[in-house]
Amino acid sequence: MLPEPLSATEQAVVEGFRTGTVVDLSGSDDRDVRAEVLRGLLLAGPGGEPSRLSRLRLTGARIAGPLDLDHSQVDTSIALHDCVFTDRISCYGTILRHVDLKGCRFPGLLASYAVFAGTLNLRDSHSSATVHLIGARIDGSLILNRAQLSDAQLALSGTRLSVGVDILAQGGFTCHGELRLNDAEIGGALRWEGAALRNPGGKALFAPDIKVGAVANLCDGFSVDGAVRMSYAQIRSRLCFDGAWLAGDAQPLIDLRHLEARELVLLPTGPIDGEVDLRNARLGVLRDDPATWPKRLRLTGASYEILSGTHLGAGRLPWLRRDPDGYQPQAYEQLAAVYRRAGHEPDARAVALANQRHRRSTLGLLGRLWGHAQDLLIGYGYRPRRAVLALALLATVGTVAFALHPPVAAVPAEAPVFNPFVYTADLLMPLIDFGQEQAFHPRPPLTWLAYALILSGWILATTVAAAATRLLRRD
Repeated sequence: MLPEPLSATEQAVVEGFRTGTVVDLSGSDDRDVRAEVLRGLLLAGPGGEPSRLSRLRLTGARIAGPLDLDHSQVDTSIALHDCVFTDRISCYGTILRHVDLKGCRFPGLLASYAVFAGTLNLRDSHSSATVHLIGARIDGSLILNRAQLSDAQLALSGTRLSVGVDILAQGGFTCHGELRLNDAEIGGALRWEGAALRNPGGKALFAPDIKVGAVANLCDGFSVDGAVRMSYAQIRSRLCFDGAWLAGDAQPLIDLRHLEARELVLLPTGPIDGEVDLRNARLGVLRDDPATWPKRLRLTGASYEILSGTHLGAGRLPWLRRDPDGYQPQAYEQLAAVYRRAGHEPDARAVALANQRHRRSTLGLLGRLWGHAQDLLIGYGYRPRRAVLALALLATVGTVAFALHPPVAAVPAEAPVFNPFVYTADLLMPLIDFGQEQAFHPRPPLTWLAYALILSGWILATTVAAAATRLLRRD
């Protein structure tokens, strides 16, 4: 299975594989090892069958030619450190154990539909072409700490990738090109603190329908130049953008539609100069700050149980006005419900009132006029003191005016004793009859005052009824 003849360096690699010892070629004059030698060792061993001690542990080698392990089974662990590959590594559909490529340089990795019984370690590695992990299964972790992946179109392709533990991309991991993890399942966490994703004008992270069993930390120095797509993602714990730098031209910049997470932390290093889409997201806690609110924010259908951070009250109303689609009643109702559950009833009423005022701008002329009347008189039912004050003012004006200029009796012989206050109340309250309105007729010019009081009474009655109906329906 091994090519002949073997160079002295290759013979040392064969002997190291037999005993499981490390072969370090870092300072050697001859660092070249043919890929077919490694293939022969991994698939059959030095003598036709790998022994119990067999391990491929090689450092500082230059591996020439394509390392092709497709559709095979490798029964030993692989540890290639600081090696340079002239061709792409290929293990399509291969069954492997622990694979450690720390510090290696290679022009791409094809490991789609491969099975790794341990960890795939690409720490400090450099790939100048796509790393393909489509449909692959990694029982341990995928380690990308300080790795550099670069491809003009697609740097890492992990559609339907399954990782049993974590994906670690910390401490300076950089990805130039799209990082694709759509439909991936991660049993543990995404720990991407300090990672940098770069794909200007395109998708930097494409991970719709991703499932993460713990936290997804895109925070603490995480930076992205390009769009983040995580619609329909399911994060069992927290999705965190705390201390992240988010920029890009593609819109929406952050797509979190239908996201499910116990907590979403939107606290980047500065205001998000783009659109964040949270439509139909289901969140436990939403943590944000006015100083970093995005320029545009879609909240239709989004629900959250708690707003964490400084309580803003009505100061959060501009947050709801950032939806490019305009008035969205559900967003107001959701915010009011959260305030109400938290015991901040005045703030809940302020949000409900703002809801009606924003809605008024979408109505026709008559609707807007009627809305202004309800707002002026009773604040759409959320300012009941206005109705009391308006009623008291009208009653005072009417009482004084009719006391100074009493109306004439319709039938003097049958008229009751005139009372200016009761007469004014009879004009103002259309559903109550005290007998004064029918018994007396105002004299000019107070006839117009009487008409104004009757009209004001009807307006007050209908606006109060409309507001009461709205408040009952609210709960």
